[in-house]
Amino acid sequence: MIQGVERTLLSIDRQKLKVDQSETYSTIQSFLTQAKEAITNKDFQQAMNLAQKASVLSDDLSKTVH
Repeated sequence: MIQGVERTLLSIDRQKLKVDQSETYSTIQSFLTQAKEAITNKDFQQAMNLAQKASVLSDDLSKTVH
């Protein structure tokens, strides 16, 4: 799921984002960072929750910019 979100973010041109979209992009990146930290700490439930939040946000962001 994390890799899917990362692929979605790579397909988005950050230069073309509006202010609110840029904030959403940053939030997604933060969720991904936290999810990876949770995996490192073997807190897989927290990692899944964060990855799901990032996934929902990235899907919404992708729809608004494409």
